[in-house]
Amino acid sequence: MELPEAALDFGRVADSALRSAGGVDLARGAESDRRPAARAEECLASIGLYDIDPRSGLDDAVAAAELCRVGGSHAVPFPLVGVLLRTSAGTPFSLVDARHPIIDHAQAAGTWTAATLGGDLFDAEPAAAVDSKVAPFAMTVRLRPVAGGAASVLDRRLGLVLGAYHLLGIGQRALRLAIEHTKVRNQFGHPLSDFQVIRHGLADLSVGLEGLDLLCRFSLWSTFTDNSPSLVDALSVRLEAQRVVKHTLRTTQQFHGASGFADEYDISILVRHAQPGLRLPTDRGATLALLRTAIEEFGFTGSFHLAEEQAAR
Repeated sequence: MELPEAALDFGRVADSALRSAGGVDLARGAESDRRPAARAEECLASIGLYDIDPRSGLDDAVAAAELCRVGGSHAVPFPLVGVLLRTSAGTPFSLVDARHPIIDHAQAAGTWTAATLGGDLFDAEPAAAVDSKVAPFAMTVRLRPVAGGAASVLDRRLGLVLGAYHLLGIGQRALRLAIEHTKVRNQFGHPLSDFQVIRHGLADLSVGLEGLDLLCRFSLWSTFTDNSPSLVDALSVRLEAQRVVKHTLRTTQQFHGASGFADEYDISILVRHAQPGLRLPTDRGATLALLRTAIEEFGFTGSFHLAEEQAAR
């Protein structure tokens, strides 16, 4: 239920370092200049990014998760999950949809290791920018199948869970921005935060993010304790992250009013830069379909065990 104090300390150090380096301004500037992305990498390297190996065990995985969450809260213009899951050869790792292979921040490396959620393994090379305002760093990639290769269950689970932590950080920052904005923005002579509908809306978002935080922790623990080939827990946390963070971003941007769509405000940057994480390698519909298939094959262990319920019928 609680993260180790060492991991929390690491998260605080990472947050402080990224704030000092520029915070969300790094993402804002990186859209037109490569130097902010380079500063982001230098900052992350200085606090130990390349010393973390999330595959080595739960301790390093928790540190990686905290780094992804903090990185998400600053919309850091760098492929954190991919670099944390780099291969022994040093190539970043990404989950992709083989039919429409796109990698966010693909320009950070000349060659990637890519895998589908089904386990197909590829070498990937950046091809062309997606050229979308809501995916300023995303690129299509060319895939070359790795003969006889298959992505491990651990790699696929970690890719999904660390991605969920990244989205969690984005949602948490969006909520903080909305709280700050509604406290200082006045309407009818009162701060927006005095209105019951605003207060209830913020409370609802807070509860949703706290639940996602706990589910992320459970899924990370399950990644190292479940010996089955199932992706059920990892797909579940991705689906919940997509639901909760999408709702959080939509609501907090609405609370900012028209200013929420201006890039001078951090909430606009967070909303735009969150889109690749929400949509790649699967959107909510595809995630749900994969989760249903995984549950049919492996079951779903929870408060109410499906096998017991079906037997009772």
